[in-house]
Formats: sequence, structure tokens, C-alpha cells
Amino acid sequence: MIRRLISIGCVACLFCAFPITLLSQSDRPVASSTATDFVDFWAAARLLLDGRNPFSPAEVLELQQSVGMSEAKPLLMWNPPWTLSIILPFGALDYHASQFAWMLLHVFSILVAAQKLWVVYGNSEKKSYLPWIIALTFVPAWFVLIIGQISPLVLLGIVGFLYFEKKQKSFFAGASLVLVSIKPHLVYLFWIGLIVWIWKKRRWHIVLGAFTAGVIATAIPLIIDPLVYVQFIDMYRFPGRSTPFELPAPSLGSLLTLYVPHGKFPIQFLPPLAGTLWFLSYWQHYKESWNWPEQIPLMILVSMTFGFYAWTYDYVLMLPAVFDGFDRVRSANSQWHRSSPVLFYGCTNVVYLIAKLFITTDLYYFWLAPAFLFAYTVLVARAATKVLPA
Repeated sequence: MIRRLISIGCVACLFCAFPITLLSQSDRPVASSTATDFVDFWAAARLLLDGRNPFSPAEVLELQQSVGMSEAKPLLMWNPPWTLSIILPFGALDYHASQFAWMLLHVFSILVAAQKLWVVYGNSEKKSYLPWIIALTFVPAWFVLIIGQISPLVLLGIVGFLYFEKKQKSFFAGASLVLVSIKPHLVYLFWIGLIVWIWKKRRWHIVLGAFTAGVIATAIPLIIDPLVYVQFIDMYRFPGRSTPFELPAPSLGSLLTLYVPHGKFPIQFLPPLAGTLWFLSYWQHYKESWNWPEQIPLMILVSMTFGFYAWTYDYVLMLPAVFDGFDRVRSANSQWHRSSPVLFYGCTNVVYLIAKLFITTDLYYFWLAPAFLFAYTVLVARAATKVLPA
């Protein structure tokens, strides 16, 4: 036990010591060379605890500038208000101590997610450091930590759902969904699949778990500030204020918006519509034998590829596909499976890592999600034609 705790501490220090200064500033609205995206979560939590408006641009900017942010525009928290229930403890701390604690939480979240994915896809409770190695070779996991985003908690929610559903603990599987709802648009096909699956299988305990956790998470900010949800809506409705969804993200929706004349037509929603049509066909084919560990990797990859809005650091959510792919490679008895997918996966990560040091604009990485989707679908297709060991 002591050995494992020491190992966790060493890995955490490794993450925390990663040279943040290597991350150059991109065209996304970032604070300064010393402030990461975490500053918007910290500011919102601190303002709520102080009895002020966590979604007020003026108050957020004043607080962020007090900790060294140099930008003239605030970094606002665009996540739904129930996110505040999760981040409130960080607002009670000094900014720099809170930022360090935030980093440790997200390192811990990724490592725990890796261990549970190892159980889900490796079908083994045996202790191993290999899942940590797999997670550490996935470059988006590094960048999400560097930039201080909240996506690792969303990953933990997805993995929690998979793990508890596999253990037939439906209530806890449903409760895990509150973490996924922090950024629900990232895995929009998962939500569609979840609704139709629950309806078909009558898994109401999952609904009960999700409802219970959702009510608690929703109520906490309301108790502190009864107007918090009104303030959140006002942040979106304020005339002349741009939202993150208007920024050029590395998605098909953004590419269509930027390069295809469309007038006022919401062209960015065409790819998600195509993804939804694909899922309806996919559901008809697999609904009778639906198995979440088998289905969710592809659903995440398609959601990321056809979604209207996501950044490359959000691709940490693809780790279930990475672990599923690793298990397929490990189980296969063909040399092709042991070389080509691994080589493609490794080259994609290396190219992304090196390119990111020189070209920081995320829009240019629109190819990354389709690349991982292509590698995974080819691997699954090839594995289906091979005789795998029992």
C-alpha cells in the first residue's frame, strides 16, 4: 500500500513538474503566461463563496487581474452552474495553492480512470502500472493538465458510469453522470444512446442515481445564491458578448462556419446531425446486444469527430477507446494487430505533440479526432476478421 502511494505521488510530481512554459499562447482566450484556464473556475467559485455574481464579467475580471492575469477581457466559466458544486472547495483557497490542488485532483482523476478502464477492458482486478503508462502516452492527457481545464473530471464520470454499470451498481452509475454533465456537448451521442437504452432496458435505478446526484449538485449553488441560474442565463444573453462556441475550434462545425458561405443558417450543426443519423442506424443494429464497454469508445470518437464544438485537450475523453484498442491488440494473435495500429497511434501522438510546440492554433488540428476514429475503426474491423484467443 505504501509503495503504491509513493508511486502515485511520484507520478503526480511528474505531471506537476511538466514544463508549463512549453505551452505557447494560442488564439484561444487565455489569461497570461502564468495563468491557465483554471483561473475562470477559481474566480467563479470564489465569487460565489463571497456572495457575489460568479458570472459577472466585471467582477470576474477584477478578481482575475488581482492574481496576475494580464488580459483585458475576463475568462468566464461557461459550464452549467451545477459545476460550482464541484469546484467550490477550490474557491476557498488562495489562488496558487488552489491551482496546485486542482492539478493534483486532475492527475489523480486520470490515474484512477486509467486503473478502472484497465478493469473494464482488461477484465482483471490485478494491480498493474501498465494502465498509467497507457494514459501517460496519450498526449491530450498532458495538454489538458497544462491548460488547467476540467475535462479529466468528465472522463472520470464516463469511466465511473462504465465501471459501476459493469459491476451492476446502477445507482452509482447514474450518479456518475453528474460529472459528464459538466460538458455535456462533448459526448452528445452518449446522451442519446443512454436515453434510448434506459427506455428499452427499463434501467430506472440509473435514472434515480442521476436524478439524486443532479438535484444535490443543482441545489448547492442555489442555497448560496438563489439567483445563480438567472445570472448564468444573463451571461449568455448579454448583447454583444461572444461565447466560446463562436471561437474557431478544431471541429467540422467550425470549419464549415469559417469556409462555407451560409448566411444565418446554423451550418455548424450539420455534422452533429450527421452523427445523430449514424447513431440511429447503429442503434438499430446493436440494440439487442448493447454493451456499454464495447459501444462507448466508438460513440465518444464519433461525438468528438462530428461534434460542433470541442478542443483538443478535451480528447482526453478518448481514453476508453485507447484502452479498448490496447486490449484488442494485446488479445490478437496477428502480427498486424501488434504493429500497425500501435505505430499509427504512436505517430499520431508524436506528430500532435511536436506540431503543438510550433503551431498552437487549435483549429489546425481538426484532423486529430478523425485520425483516432480511423485507427480505432480499422482496428475493430480487422479484429473482427481474426480468431482471437478466448
